[in-house]
Amino acid sequence: MDSLHSVQQLLIEEFGLTPEQVHAEAILEDLGVDSLATIECMFLLEDMFKVRFPGGDTVVIKTVGDIAREVDLLLAQQASAAPAQIPAHV
Repeated sequence: MDSLHSVQQLLIEEFGLTPEQVHAEAILEDLGVDSLATIECMFLLEDMFKVRFPGGDTVVIKTVGDIAREVDLLLAQQASAAPAQIPAHV
């Protein structure tokens, strides 16, 4: 899954940024998104995607693309951990 578009939309809505500003390589700090605002965005993304970011300082988030990659990684991990669906016999 590619969550970049969703991350971009969130940043546009939450911070009044333009689509041109929130390209994947855009540095969050340069966009006026400080570390506290980044954490707040992560909470919103957790709710949006039904995932949980790991606690601690294990993840380095500096760009818009970094956020999207972390969401995609969590979604992939979640999908691989889901039990296989057994088709119902009809």
